[in-house]
Amino acid sequence: MARHYFSMSRMPLTAPLALSLYYLTSFAVLGVYIPYFNLYLAGLGFTGLQIGMLSLLLPLCMVLLPAPGGMLADRLGRRRGLVIASGLLSLAAFTLMAAVRTFPAAVLVIAAYAALRAPALPLVEATAMEVAAAGGPPYGRMRAWGSLAFIVTALVTGPLVGRMGERVALHLIVLLLAFQVLAALLLPAERPRPESGGGLSGLGRLLRQPPVLCFLLASILVQAAHGPYYVFYSIHLKAAGYTPRSIGALWGLSVACEIVAMLLMPRILRRNGTLAVMGAAALLAAVRFAICAASVAPAAMIVAQALHAATYAAFHVAAVTHTHHLFGEERRASGQAIYVSAAYGIGNILGMFASGILYDRTTMSVLFAGAAVVGLAAAGSVVAAGRSGRIAPAAM
Repeated sequence: MARHYFSMSRMPLTAPLALSLYYLTSFAVLGVYIPYFNLYLAGLGFTGLQIGMLSLLLPLCMVLLPAPGGMLADRLGRRRGLVIASGLLSLAAFTLMAAVRTFPAAVLVIAAYAALRAPALPLVEATAMEVAAAGGPPYGRMRAWGSLAFIVTALVTGPLVGRMGERVALHLIVLLLAFQVLAALLLPAERPRPESGGGLSGLGRLLRQPPVLCFLLASILVQAAHGPYYVFYSIHLKAAGYTPRSIGALWGLSVACEIVAMLLMPRILRRNGTLAVMGAAALLAAVRFAICAASVAPAAMIVAQALHAATYAAFHVAAVTHTHHLFGEERRASGQAIYVSAAYGIGNILGMFASGILYDRTTMSVLFAGAAVVGLAAAGSVVAAGRSGRIAPAAM
């Protein structure tokens, strides 16, 4: 067993810069992939159902693969090597999309890409939290570069697609994946120390503890509550008469507020603690989606998008910080991987799948009202996590 750690004397001076660069390149890829890759798939002649099935592969792999990757990293003590391998292999897999013309081939290539990329980010999250704890910059300050990259690449890619066609998105993703590999090469290497205890042997017992179960349930519910928003918000606004420029501006506002929140989170967490911040963020998710259910007026939409600072950014930073402390030093990669699998795997799939099923059977107001109820349930789960006592020492 190997223990990962950084200290002021052992932390490379370039570690925070390397981590910020990795977040920048990683979310720059998503800034092209999420808004524009489906347009490329549509250009290949795939149906809406086929595109939906391909889109589901990323969150599905986020359910299945980060946890085994995190446990492997904790056992080997080689997070950086696994992140580099993930980057190289996912780049090689996605490059094959240039030759894809049929749906079965697309399934194979995107499934391989999704599976190979899934374990990397939680390992980087674990390292970023250790660097922050060792005296480096706060986690939110490093992670904010990813949010900035997402919105910049999304805004820049739009005109390029309009001028050069959907295939330019494919080339941009490949280029950015290559830059992500270069960023991975700059990541700091842990200095593992031999560990006599079996840190991973208690992982199953830890996951059965009520405070951990309630925390993970809250993470799933908060992300599931965002399902109607992520899938249908732009469609909802367009149907209400908003122009593409207005829709883009509202999305840009949400990301701008997200960045500000991430920069402010160290002070907020010091004053309030992780569970209090998560509980408040979940309650604000209920408020946000209740606003979306009640109105599409510009003022209402501005308020709703500004609340993204709480419902995504504040909850995420607090949850990553809570995970860092909850799982202990020898299980940090496993812990971050399990959190990512729960929130961005299970939560995304539940929220998006339920939204897709209900979209043609009800109204957007009802969908958002349901999301508000799920946000309230998430807040209740956070309260339960705080009241369910301390983690049993035998599980640590």
